[in-house]
Amino acid sequence: MESSGRIVTMNRFRKHSFSTSLESWLLNLSQTGRSRKQAVSILVDTALVILSLWAAYSLRLSTLFSDFSSNWHLFVLLTPVTIAVIASLGIYRWMIRSSDRRLFYQLAKACLVSALALALFSFLFPPERANARSVFVIYGVLLTFGTISVRFLWQGLFDLEKQGEPVAVYGAGQSGSLLVKTLNQGDEFRPVLLLDDDPVIQGITIGGIRITNPLDGDLSDILAAHDVSRVIFAMPSLTPAEYEQKVETVRRTGASVQTIPTYAELVSGAAKMEQVRDISINDILGRSVVPPDLKLLGKCVTGKVVMVTGAGGSIGSELCRQIINQRPDKLIAVDHGEENLYKLTEELTVKLADSGLEKEIYAPFLCSVNDVDAIDDLMERYNVNTVYHAAAYKHVPIVEAQPEQGMRVNVFGTMSVLDMAIKNHVDNFVLISTDKAVRPTNAMGATKRTAELVLQAKSRLQKTTKISMVRFGNVLGSSGSVVPKFKKQIDEGGPITLTDPDVTRFFMTIPEAAQLVMQAGSIAKGGDVFVLDMGEPVRIEDLAKSMVRMSGKKLKRDTGNDEDIEILVEGLRPGEKMYEELFITDSHGSTVIPKVFTANEAWINWDTLQRKLDELSYLGNPADRDELRIKLLNLAFYGQSGEAGSIEIDVKSIDAEVSKDTPLEDIQPAAVSSRTI
Repeated sequence: MESSGRIVTMNRFRKHSFSTSLESWLLNLSQTGRSRKQAVSILVDTALVILSLWAAYSLRLSTLFSDFSSNWHLFVLLTPVTIAVIASLGIYRWMIRSSDRRLFYQLAKACLVSALALALFSFLFPPERANARSVFVIYGVLLTFGTISVRFLWQGLFDLEKQGEPVAVYGAGQSGSLLVKTLNQGDEFRPVLLLDDDPVIQGITIGGIRITNPLDGDLSDILAAHDVSRVIFAMPSLTPAEYEQKVETVRRTGASVQTIPTYAELVSGAAKMEQVRDISINDILGRSVVPPDLKLLGKCVTGKVVMVTGAGGSIGSELCRQIINQRPDKLIAVDHGEENLYKLTEELTVKLADSGLEKEIYAPFLCSVNDVDAIDDLMERYNVNTVYHAAAYKHVPIVEAQPEQGMRVNVFGTMSVLDMAIKNHVDNFVLISTDKAVRPTNAMGATKRTAELVLQAKSRLQKTTKISMVRFGNVLGSSGSVVPKFKKQIDEGGPITLTDPDVTRFFMTIPEAAQLVMQAGSIAKGGDVFVLDMGEPVRIEDLAKSMVRMSGKKLKRDTGNDEDIEILVEGLRPGEKMYEELFITDSHGSTVIPKVFTANEAWINWDTLQRKLDELSYLGNPADRDELRIKLLNLAFYGQSGEAGSIEIDVKSIDAEVSKDTPLEDIQPAAVSSRTI
């Protein structure tokens, strides 16, 4: 890379007919220390003050000014005052390569003050010949033009010396402009081409680079004309379909494609703007990310004691990362898996050190959510303010085979943590739920819906703890997610295994899901059912095809070549649905958070629900699995219509046992969660 950078640098200097001595001088100046660069800047500005004042007199008198005997004191007084003003505004601390309109605004202010100082000195120490007032104006304009122009020139000269691979930036909006500016401050990449489809801005110049229409002719020729073999995407607002289409267009040219970090990655501190990376399927599926509300993000976290259960899992660990960024008083990470907790602890220890935070604010604990005494002790000892309950068994086939384990953790484990939170007067309790809880066809979804019913009922028994739940679909890259599974199969040469080509699922990135969970919990009033906007559902077969294309490989069905990737359909697994849903009823409203809704759903009063839970608690043996599965599903479907006095239970072949002994008056409408916040 270094040798190619030198070749590019030499070619550019030859192209612009720069002499070897000038090249050497620029290189030495760019590599010299800050103090020497500041000294050069002061000398240049000193010369500009003297030259601007002399030119102002010359222009006003329409002849070359030479009468220094009457005005010399103005030159002497004005020069140090102007340099002092420029220095006080921090202009000499500004890197030449990062010059922008903020710097030019500061220079304009300094020049205005200098012009006013000239007027003041002329009044206090009048020259022998009266000064025309226009001299002050002319001087101010000339000095402003001179100081800004010199810095433009310096920036251009340093850019000529700049090494780095020539790249194209696709997207000339705010993100693209920021990326160009950021890359110009480094040495790895050198932006030479801006691409954008918007005809309104085509032809405009940003950072000295003209915006080009990528569809104006052959894109391969456009890139070749600028010696570009790498294109960096800077368009975070594109829809997934648009993004994939543009990426594929660029890939066909043979250029490598990269992207900037997402808003979620930037806010979480996981990446910086200049850390461009390869395009991943996460970018295709999760592009439309709304920047989080930082006040809501930290409302239940900043300066508070926060507990995260299931902290070693995909969502739990990301919640811990986001919580650390919001400076809690204490983060208590609870997980029953030693390996996951160890990995999280190692990561957060480094993160705390890099952030300059005390490592004591993080405390990991090995603990099961069913260990009531241990959970109670932690909450009491640390005076916990907020709980994010992410601990759960979530894999459908596993819980379907062992529903008693799903019940113990997802239902009674959740209830244990919630009861201890209420006992210890925790301010906020947030349950991480799933779209599989909506009209479930499997035991896992039924246990999560039952956990939601527990929270809804308990929220109405007390007022000290604000209880809420946040429901969303699949998160990209989580354990057991189809994305890492497909990637592994593609890397191994196939085949890709699908349950059904028409299966659809919702997808969201892990950082965005965690941020929305934290924001939703901040607006809870008690008993709220929050649902995240997951966008449009994605056909799993289309996802597989996109991943094959992005890997640079082909499908066997398209080529007939046995060496290409084959897609095999294996059929739905036990309890699996063709599509997922996010709302039980159509009654839901928006919130102050753009991608969070609040659902209006039926709930069961605690006395009735407790009787049903007691029945479930007796079905904990493997021999009871069929009966347990039936009762879980019936309880999950209990009162799905969302209307008081109406029970609609449809679990296909499963008997609606709940309806046999439950009076209609025990079903209550979700009055609290129906509010539109």
